[in-house]
Amino acid sequence: MGLSAVLIPAALALLAAAAVLLLHGLRQKHTGKLFLAAGILACLLAGGAVMMEFITRPL
Repeated sequence: MGLSAVLIPAALALLAAAAVLLLHGLRQKHTGKLFLAAGILACLLAGGAVMMEFITRPL
């Protein structure tokens, strides 16, 4: 519970930041913001995959 209590709010904050960057990038046609949003989402997906691997691994 301790690690999840820290990582889940941080992941949600990063997801919100990526959504804002994605919307601003699409509206302003700014490719830098689009790449940054894609990078944040890729890091979140990789982190989620690692967390799922440790959660589902039997002890």
